[in-house]
Amino acid sequence: MEENQNFVESEFLDLLPEIVFEVDSELNVKILNQACEKILGYAKEEILNQQINLKDFVVPDDIERVKKGIEGNFNGTHSSGNTYRVYKKNGEEISIEVYNSHIKKDGKIIGLRCIAIDVTEKEKKHKELTSQEKHFRKIFQNFPLPYQTLDRDGNISDVNPKWENIMGYTRQEIIGRNFTTILTKENQQKFHKAFKIFKEKGVVSNVRFDLIKKDRSTIFISFHGKIEYSDKNEFIRSHCVFSDITLQRKAENTLITSEQRLRELNATKDKFFSIIAHDLKNPFNDLMGFTQLLALNIDKYDKPKIEQFAHIIHQSSKLAYNLLENLLDWSRSQTGTLKFKPEKISLKKIISENINLLESTARNKNIDIYSEVEHEASAFADKNMVRTIVRNLISNAIKYTNQGGHIKIQSKCSSHCEISISDTGIGISVANIDKIFKIDESFSTIGTEREKGTGLGLILCKEFVEKNGGKLWVKSELNKGSTFSFSLPLSKPQS
Repeated sequence: MEENQNFVESEFLDLLPEIVFEVDSELNVKILNQACEKILGYAKEEILNQQINLKDFVVPDDIERVKKGIEGNFNGTHSSGNTYRVYKKNGEEISIEVYNSHIKKDGKIIGLRCIAIDVTEKEKKHKELTSQEKHFRKIFQNFPLPYQTLDRDGNISDVNPKWENIMGYTRQEIIGRNFTTILTKENQQKFHKAFKIFKEKGVVSNVRFDLIKKDRSTIFISFHGKIEYSDKNEFIRSHCVFSDITLQRKAENTLITSEQRLRELNATKDKFFSIIAHDLKNPFNDLMGFTQLLALNIDKYDKPKIEQFAHIIHQSSKLAYNLLENLLDWSRSQTGTLKFKPEKISLKKIISENINLLESTARNKNIDIYSEVEHEASAFADKNMVRTIVRNLISNAIKYTNQGGHIKIQSKCSSHCEISISDTGIGISVANIDKIFKIDESFSTIGTEREKGTGLGLILCKEFVEKNGGKLWVKSELNKGSTFSFSLPLSKPQS
């Protein structure tokens, strides 16, 4: 009966693809199945009941490990699942993984029951994968572009050394943080929208963000990337690289600014020639025409006629003078030769001077000018520039106010001193308000009594106000009048 049972066990063991064997404390093989012939090339009978000579079977470099494992097991320490390199009968080297349990008798370990699995192919693939992993890790470490991966929630899951070098963070500091934490506030909402589209489309190209480095400086970058999906088309992670295009953006902005400046210069040149060719020519035509009529017909004209001609000549002369004055100031401001000497000035005094200067012009149109400027109204600004600003704004108010209208000048001083010049004139449409301060719009309106203008005065006012650290703005309504306001600093700006 016992022989029959041993036979059945032997037949069963021979069906197993792994080597199954038992050894005693002297390493004599007591049980062995047929798998040893397939795996090692030895017939079962060549090894069974023979003492295992480790030098014949085990690769020399692994012999000491095998001895320690055997000694440990017989001393009561269970050591199992170890991989060793052994020789086949033909001398070929293979790797086996050995699992064992203790055979005990009367509480004493008398042998080991073992299973040896051929893991040569597994080890080979493991080495290949390890080699590939080292290879790809080397590429990852030395990749010339900054690289990052994000999980589905936008958290940073990995970065390469180039990324660390540019951003200033270490991997330990940044991994696990959400990508939005290194974006400017203006870019955070943009990222949420872009990342949603990215996950849907699986690819992204040239998406630009402002990133905040560890030192709090900002760089402008361009992202390119792809999404890694599972076999079930589920999101795993994103893979992205970026380029620092901060200098490129600065260059683009410089080009845009240069282009804008070039357009302004061309518009300035066109405006200048337009004034020379037309606006400055017209008052002189009037002067020459009416003085010629007077010279040729002085005896034929009565006093009212001569007074009429004299008035026209005076108005033309005044127009030419004001235009020439503005033209010269504007020309000096464009060429950088206009002297800028800011000082503490009385706005009340400058406004009074200009009201006196323009009072006769206002009286001819029955226009009253009221000044409610406070005595203490002052500013830190260039006196000549402020005179030009006030003269042009009051002159314009007179020009565009009908007979019998009025002009009111007020002041309000707090952190800055603000001057407002309001009229009851024809007003400006909403569409034209944006044009009156632009040199390239060539916008000008005829006065209520056909007074001509170039639009240069308001442009000059805006330049001079801003040169002095202030602002110029307007509120207007058609047929109800306009209020032009400007602000100037009360004291010298802190350097």
